[in-house]
Amino acid sequence: MREARGEMKEARNKTGVCILFCIVLLAGCSTTPSRQGQEEVSIPIVWPPPPEPARIIYEGAIERPDDVGTKKGIFSRAVEFMLGKTADRILRPYGIAIDSNERLIVADTVFKRLHIFDRKTGKYTWIDEFKNGGFISPIGIAVDKADNIYVSEPELDKVIVFSKKGDFLFEIKENLHRPTGVAINKNEGLLYVANTGGHNLSVYELNGKYLYTFGERGRETGRFNYPTDIHIDNQGFIYVTDSMNFRIQIFDKYRRFFSAFGSHGDGSGSFARPKGLSVDSEGHIYVVDALFDAVQIFDREGRFLLSFGSSGQEKGKFWLPSAIFVDSSDRIYVSDSFNKRVQIFKYLNEERKPL
Repeated sequence: MREARGEMKEARNKTGVCILFCIVLLAGCSTTPSRQGQEEVSIPIVWPPPPEPARIIYEGAIERPDDVGTKKGIFSRAVEFMLGKTADRILRPYGIAIDSNERLIVADTVFKRLHIFDRKTGKYTWIDEFKNGGFISPIGIAVDKADNIYVSEPELDKVIVFSKKGDFLFEIKENLHRPTGVAINKNEGLLYVANTGGHNLSVYELNGKYLYTFGERGRETGRFNYPTDIHIDNQGFIYVTDSMNFRIQIFDKYRRFFSAFGSHGDGSGSFARPKGLSVDSEGHIYVVDALFDAVQIFDREGRFLLSFGSSGQEKGKFWLPSAIFVDSSDRIYVSDSFNKRVQIFKYLNEERKPL
């Protein structure tokens, strides 16, 4: 028995030494020695490339809480060193939104979670359970004036609504058929939902009360063929990715057809697999194409202006991008799905010159 106790004491001592070693090692790695006489030169990634004036610039990417400055205690870092990174990183981002506090909200279809990154405070929170259940495949996200969060769940035929703190509020089930894209007209207080399986759009009050549905399957203007994503601008114009008609349709705030652009093809201005879309402060329309691994930019008349991104895993490149969100500062967030990250760009509009 004494021999056994001695072996146990020795094992505990070795474990303590190991942990102490890890802590010391981490403390030593917490600062990086400077290179005297050397300055790292960073070449900005911009589109279009020089000598043309830059219009889009790459700013960075978010993959895990560390990327927004989330701080960990020394014990957490020691455990992470021994056991590996925690599982809070993004796995398969789709829908994204920015709330009034500039928090980035990301729907993760593989993790079955909403990641919430607060770059101002460095805090990271998440939502993965509601009403004694959880997500199966969260897709679209929209945020209202009160920062309530609306999430589409096509596998459940629901839109689930949470408070800004992440508390479950209610769910919407009526007249939904594989809902994907969601958008809010903040001036009118209306929620729009793209029914991909129903080939139409359903409209609700923000308390979940169903109002009406418009659109049906077809190729004519005003009809849809698997609509997937929606955006509503400050004037109330409704932009819809009419995915299998390979076009973007635009409606005014009264849901009257305004214009459409796009066709199936592999050249600039054409679409192969159009997905998320958004609009900047000057009315430029940004459309993600998952097959091109790029974002194309158009004016409201549908004229192609510029594209950025290409296939790859490096900075500024994409692998099956899905969604896009342009905030009030013309910062552009793109869900880079298979690269497991959200990349951030900015439209350089300081001179107020149109693209």
